[in-house]
Amino acid sequence: MKKTLLHLCLCALPLFSLCGSEKDAPAPDPAPSSDTKWLEPIRVATYNIQYDNAKDVNDKWEDRKELLRQLLRSERFDIFGAQEPFGTQIEDMETFLTEYAWVGKNVIGDESNRRRHYNPIFYRKDKFEVVEWGSFWYSETPETEGSKGWDSYSPRMCNWVRFRMKSNGREFYHFNSHFDHIGTTARVESAKLLVAKVKEIAGDMPAFCTGDFNSNQNTEAYKVIAGSGILADSYTRCPAKSNADWPTYNGYRYIATPPANATRIDHIFVTPARTKVVSWKIVNNSYGQKYPSDHFPVVIEWSLAE
Repeated sequence: MKKTLLHLCLCALPLFSLCGSEKDAPAPDPAPSSDTKWLEPIRVATYNIQYDNAKDVNDKWEDRKELLRQLLRSERFDIFGAQEPFGTQIEDMETFLTEYAWVGKNVIGDESNRRRHYNPIFYRKDKFEVVEWGSFWYSETPETEGSKGWDSYSPRMCNWVRFRMKSNGREFYHFNSHFDHIGTTARVESAKLLVAKVKEIAGDMPAFCTGDFNSNQNTEAYKVIAGSGILADSYTRCPAKSNADWPTYNGYRYIATPPANATRIDHIFVTPARTKVVSWKIVNNSYGQKYPSDHFPVVIEWSLAE
């Protein structure tokens, strides 16, 4: 998220006042048949790592990257979608994520510009291989690289990957997004476009969508996705949740006790058919009361029916 003065004011809201209750959230999907057999779960995460803001002395990348290394090494995600890091930050991450590879374009589609936001998808090389991948932009012309739509403050986009499991040959899709932090219309229209693209690209194949959606569980953009019938919120599909009363945005402010009615603006949506969310968690690790980013990762264990 770009740290303008307006953005800092807006970011105070998601921690508290925007959240409300879960009364408007879709009900969990019916449980699969008791005799369904499931593959070993995949550990999937979404994580806004925050760009390298050299002007902000409170969250300098040089101070944060070691904390990020500790968190990522301890959590050992199988696949994670990140939002916001510059290409230069990804280069640093590659030095301590040697067992991972990644794919994805930056928001302007110009790979020579390393100090622009990326939405990279990192994956374990020993477990998965990339069959194909692509990108689209959240605008009225989604195939136009760097295009900005509606009332969006800046270009926003989605990278997607078709993965194959090396252990059994099963395939699935991963979509990784970052919605605009200013444009309300842009977030709603982006939600509609994401649902349409998942249907177009993935078809009937299993898929999950990670992202910083800048939309909590009571917003119209969230409801467009979670109520689409194409995607469901992993939160509502999982009975075993950890730190579910925490916010997903921390603003680098140490949180000892989660606030009442904490909000979630980072989500993992999943296709409901023949998939199962085994666990759901907000990873609220701190290191000397400091955080690697202004967001917490959300991680799920996601399984496919055999």
